[in-house]
Amino acid sequence: MNDRQIALRMADANRNRVMEGLRTLEDIARFQDFARLQSGYKSVRHALQEAFEDWDAAALLAARNAEQDVGRTEKHVSELSRAGGIRDIAASAAGRSEQGLRVLEETAKLLYPASALRFESLRYNIYDLNAQLQQMLARESDFLNRSQLYVLADCRLPVKQFLERICAVSDAGVDILQIRDKTADAATLVRYVNEAIDALDPKRTRVIVNDRVDVASCCKAWGCHVGQEDLLPNSARQLLRGDQVLGISTHDMSQIHRAIEDGADYIGCGPTFPSQTKAFEQYAGLAFLVEAATFLQHCPGSPPAFAIGGITPENLPRVLDAGLHRIAVSGCVWHAADPPAVAATLKEALLACHGGRKR
Repeated sequence: MNDRQIALRMADANRNRVMEGLRTLEDIARFQDFARLQSGYKSVRHALQEAFEDWDAAALLAARNAEQDVGRTEKHVSELSRAGGIRDIAASAAGRSEQGLRVLEETAKLLYPASALRFESLRYNIYDLNAQLQQMLARESDFLNRSQLYVLADCRLPVKQFLERICAVSDAGVDILQIRDKTADAATLVRYVNEAIDALDPKRTRVIVNDRVDVASCCKAWGCHVGQEDLLPNSARQLLRGDQVLGISTHDMSQIHRAIEDGADYIGCGPTFPSQTKAFEQYAGLAFLVEAATFLQHCPGSPPAFAIGGITPENLPRVLDAGLHRIAVSGCVWHAADPPAVAATLKEALLACHGGRKR
């Protein structure tokens, strides 16, 4: 077998390998509702087909000899299991697609040199798509999807009392704890965030930092939340690690659309009622929650949405009736006479709520 025949056989095998990998990755993105990534993988798959248009298809097929391929029986034990679930499947498919494109690039230099640069370009495109997919899968969307109660805390208590309170509200059912204190300096925020991360069981409660993307990143918090006047989402994403989540506050439907386009992992919708902790000139109100819930229920792949602003056990039924079954609260829990009792009351109501898809 001469060099050209060997190269044709390599190209044929790796074209199939890359196509298989791309289809697997495309389906993972599709069924995870990662619409932008699904479209990206589909585009690469079609571009790969176009890259072979100038090749001799008959020669590629003639070079195929799967029956005598010695690689068929050579299997590493890691190839026989995907114990890590979808992330393992994605990692394996990503490796096949990247490595296969490199082989295609090298064999093209011998067989059809004019097409080698196209394979190189596709390979770099796939590097980016695969990195984004792995990062999105690593953000553990399952935790977000099952989270219902989100509490904001400040740093005004002494550290010991702060830790006692966050552990107590975590035990009462708080899923996400956001540390928000506009008056605290960076060093104080870092200390309180790190203390919270060390004190809480991440299987029960995750720590988010408000606004300060730098603090969230250096403390290895679960993520960061930004408002409409804070750092732009694209800039925030550049500073965060790939496995950190990004939440965005929204006050109208146009901001919801933009937050989804910006890749928000979750959104806050409000303000619903006047709040003890933050003043607004206008309140989006319950009407906005109804509009948001209706839209999000019919928007595949939309992020989880938390109603925000002035929510209490007394007005929670009105929020639930509006269609959102996740809430973010601040003063009504954090500054209550009995924070865990209020948190438990809210969580019990959220768990008991009925209706369609939880948003």
